[in-house]
Amino acid sequence: MPPDPTINKRHDLVLRDINRLKQKITFNNVPPFYHAVSTSLGLAEGMFRYGFENSLDGLLNQANWNPKTLDGKAGQLGSVEFTRAPRLSIYKVFTHRGFEIHCIPWMKNQEVDRGLINHPDMEFKRWIPSSMKVLFRIAQLHTFIQSYFDVGDEADLELIKYAHNISEDFIDDLQHKLNVVKVHGISIRAFFDVVQKKHKAGEDFYLPKVYDFSEQ
Repeated sequence: MPPDPTINKRHDLVLRDINRLKQKITFNNVPPFYHAVSTSLGLAEGMFRYGFENSLDGLLNQANWNPKTLDGKAGQLGSVEFTRAPRLSIYKVFTHRGFEIHCIPWMKNQEVDRGLINHPDMEFKRWIPSSMKVLFRIAQLHTFIQSYFDVGDEADLELIKYAHNISEDFIDDLQHKLNVVKVHGISIRAFFDVVQKKHKAGEDFYLPKVYDFSEQ
């Protein structure tokens, strides 16, 4: 039976400590699924904290900002100076791949979830969803959370807590670096709470639908 689940408080454990706890609990026989989720979380944390393969580079590259829509002014040596950055919405989503943080740009008064290049009304010169939309991912976290309520242990719960805290810290950082006008979706903690209620009630759980711009 898993330990009493509560993930609403921050903690002092870091990922290395959690992995050591898992090794202790399993007598160094760490399940491959735990290892895969922990590794994915480590990669996401490395990108966020240390800039490894930073997904924000394309968003922060001012050469890709549209000076016409952002009131860019000519600077020295042919550069362009901006007083504001392109607008973005941030979505916390669970997909079949796991937990992800998506960014969606704006065009005039609406969000745009499709690729556009050199569109006069876009605030980015080039918006390529395949390389710019997904900023952060923890692979298969949704399945890991669901399995926790059947076979989870203390280390699994600590890993879920850590994933929640890292993802929320990442979003806080985004709001300082980018022109974020909207944050929407389901946090890891909220997802955990919903799965817990469904599990106690013996009900099936389906991934939530967060946004759909298919009509645009």
